[in-house]
Amino acid sequence: MTGSPLFVAVAIFLFVAAAGYTLYVGAYGRHTALEDQLNDLAVKVRMGDGAFADAEEEAPEGMGDLLLQWAVRRLPAPKLDTAAGEKLVQTLSYAGFNGPAAIRIFQVIRLASIAAGIVLALSLSMLSGARPAWFLIFVVCGGIFGNFAPFYYLSWRARHRQVTLRRELSDILDLLVTCIESGLGIFEALRTVGREAERQGRLLGGELAMLSAELTTGASLAQALRALADRTGVDDIKSVAAILIQSEKLGSQMAPALRACSDSLRNKRRLRAEEAAQKSTVKILFPLVLFVLPAMLIVILGPALIQIVHTLTQQ
Repeated sequence: MTGSPLFVAVAIFLFVAAAGYTLYVGAYGRHTALEDQLNDLAVKVRMGDGAFADAEEEAPEGMGDLLLQWAVRRLPAPKLDTAAGEKLVQTLSYAGFNGPAAIRIFQVIRLASIAAGIVLALSLSMLSGARPAWFLIFVVCGGIFGNFAPFYYLSWRARHRQVTLRRELSDILDLLVTCIESGLGIFEALRTVGREAERQGRLLGGELAMLSAELTTGASLAQALRALADRTGVDDIKSVAAILIQSEKLGSQMAPALRACSDSLRNKRRLRAEEAAQKSTVKILFPLVLFVLPAMLIVILGPALIQIVHTLTQQ
């Protein structure tokens, strides 16, 4: 009887782990890097031919895809007209999930995370031998943790992606300036730089490739740049987009404007680094007081205190 709760907890944990692995394989495990690049190229070609909207969905392959698509279709349509729905779509876009089914897949992952949190809480309560009255508390805490874990990961991914895009922007602008000064037009420069940056594995290269695909479908430069700024949510990209749009309207040369913008971004990056260096002295104060200072006091004053105690006990 003592091993029965342990067996039940281990069995439930293995079942939830297998279900989570199936969802992960169905969403991401089937594609390789080469297949992803070929699929992106096919999407761009279809967008360029104007047949992207009429393309039929690919048949699911594997049990993971069938399970994931079944769960996505069975979920109710999310309400995007509310403030929470708009914020979720915006955060998904900032994190790099721009597909039409991204919010539905996020809902599936959220429900799976809540179920995993509840099962994990029940398993821990069984293993710890808690009273039945505490089971409800464990279940509520596990459900709350499973509910907020996907949102926390999504926010962290969005912030990390924005920081990466901000760091890559100045180098990409230098490449654009070089291409424009060598005689290429702005459209061809964006396409060339985006293709080369995407080949090197940079996030901004994929965004520029998507921008080039939008330009190929007939969108204007202003519309494509605004979509890029809204899709990434980076302030520096918004300023660069505004400068390019203004230069196109006024008919001025874009190379000097991009060069000045690149120099300004480098100055901002240097100022951010100096600000972070100045903040480090304040941030290091707390671990110094909590961990280093007590250890130093023990090492310095410990022998003296031991000697004082021995002296007092002898007297």
